[in-house]
Amino acid sequence: MTAAVEHIKKEIRSLGPDEIEALLRDLQNEYVLPPTDDEFASIEAEWDAEIDRRMQDVIEGRVELIPGEEADRQTDALFAKLGITRPVYRP
Repeated sequence: MTAAVEHIKKEIRSLGPDEIEALLRDLQNEYVLPPTDDEFASIEAEWDAEIDRRMQDVIEGRVELIPGEEADRQTDALFAKLGITRPVYRP
């Protein structure tokens, strides 16, 4: 590790429990670690299972599909009801 990191670690050791807790909370809010390979594989497996469940719902007629334009109308109506301006994304 670099001297800077070692210095930071030394400084952290001198902090009180409340200060360490606040520091850790700030760091967690500011920095997100990428998932490990195992975590990534687990997330992918969960999404694959969810996709399979949703496809099966469609195939077996448990859900009603609606056209994209209708989904947009319903979403617009919900945003209007809540008084929220719907963001518009343009590539």
